[in-house]
Amino acid sequence: MIWLFVLISQGLAVSTSLILSWLLRLKSRKVIIIWVALVFIINNLALSYGLSEFWRERFHVYLVISILQGFLLYAAVITVVVMLIAWVIKRFQHQNSAFQSGVDHLFRGVFLISYLAIVATALFSAYSPTTRYLTLEVDKPLPAPLKIALVSDTHLGRWFGNGQLKKLATLIDDNNVDTVLFAGDIMNDSTYYFDKYQMQNALSQIKAPLGVFAVLGNHDYSGNQVAIAKAVENAGITVIDNKKELLNDELWLVGRSDETDPNRPAARDLLAGTEGNKPIVFLEHSPSAVIEIGELPIDIHFSGHTHGGQIFPLTSLMKLVLPIAYGQQQFYDTQFLVTSGFGFGAVPFRLGTRSEIWIVTLKSKT
Repeated sequence: MIWLFVLISQGLAVSTSLILSWLLRLKSRKVIIIWVALVFIINNLALSYGLSEFWRERFHVYLVISILQGFLLYAAVITVVVMLIAWVIKRFQHQNSAFQSGVDHLFRGVFLISYLAIVATALFSAYSPTTRYLTLEVDKPLPAPLKIALVSDTHLGRWFGNGQLKKLATLIDDNNVDTVLFAGDIMNDSTYYFDKYQMQNALSQIKAPLGVFAVLGNHDYSGNQVAIAKAVENAGITVIDNKKELLNDELWLVGRSDETDPNRPAARDLLAGTEGNKPIVFLEHSPSAVIEIGELPIDIHFSGHTHGGQIFPLTSLMKLVLPIAYGQQQFYDTQFLVTSGFGFGAVPFRLGTRSEIWIVTLKSKT
């Protein structure tokens, strides 16, 4: 896997050096060679820094740099499309050289505007959450509709903290939910930034009449799961990994630990004691166990983990490899909802997805 990142990094260095050489109008072969060498040196210094802490904080810094390089490619593609359109116009309208000179300036303007627009959109989509609404009906009786806030993948850490937690608390309060469910990856690998920036108070502001519940995700099960669970509990949130809760004597809420937990039980084992005619909501981090869950008498399955792909083209590719990468679908007799998450993980960008929470109203068909 490391070699894959090394190869991708070198490819990004090539594209970055070529794009910037064109943008800066470099003509001299010597200057171009020096420029390309400089880009490769800087890129590989950043890569070495990232690989010194593979898949941890330093690597996340490298990922930010690589994503920004990738956005250069997106802007270049947009510029090429504009160039082709301009070429067609010139060919059919027989434009003169003065027009061509003006078009050259236009191309560079299009590139810069496109790049800034892509970065701005990616930051806005990451830090400006939206609220999505869904009503799900169950065949079992519910005395009254139950309103649930589904939150996932906050990844509290370097890029995501108190400000976003305050937004989350406001969104939940505005919707008057009965309960809040966190579907894992509450922290980004450790409690370091959670403690450093004193996020406990902001997290504890998230409240609901029937309680706030959470399961841990793969970034919580990173060797620090005990400390993370304790920090979450200290903020007034009940961690229900491999436990169940009877909410208001009306609905069973069953939580399961992440698939990276070596002691994770089978879903069937967690349903012991839930027999009867009460709806069952199953909460876990990943939507990978579609078949296992669908074969059980589970009414609703909530999860996150996928980030909806987070950044194009992963937003499309993920749909090819997962039974459900994002949104609501029904398999067998179970209704599944996968949220793209409120946070964003390693890099503070979203392109083709949006930071979100779901407000789900459960009601009985009968």
